[in-house]
Amino acid sequence: MSAIARARMDDELKNEAESILNSVGITPSEAIRMLYKQIVNRHAFPLELRVPNQTTLDAFSEVDNDNGELETFTSFDELLNADD
Repeated sequence: MSAIARARMDDELKNEAESILNSVGITPSEAIRMLYKQIVNRHAFPLELRVPNQTTLDAFSEVDNDNGELETFTSFDELLNADD
């Protein structure tokens, strides 16, 4: 038996996720079936969901309130070689 599942989401999120799924050969329907199957198998949501700690919340706030003073890097190597 087949049922229709509908979900509302931002078009940009949907398009980006579908592009990634396509790159690994998985349709959106298959991804949803995989998620549901894992929920049933584990009797729980298969991804770890946590509330960010205060350090993480402070970092989010710093980025949200950036006035151009945060240092940025163009590559991971540049970050690793940066002076503290």
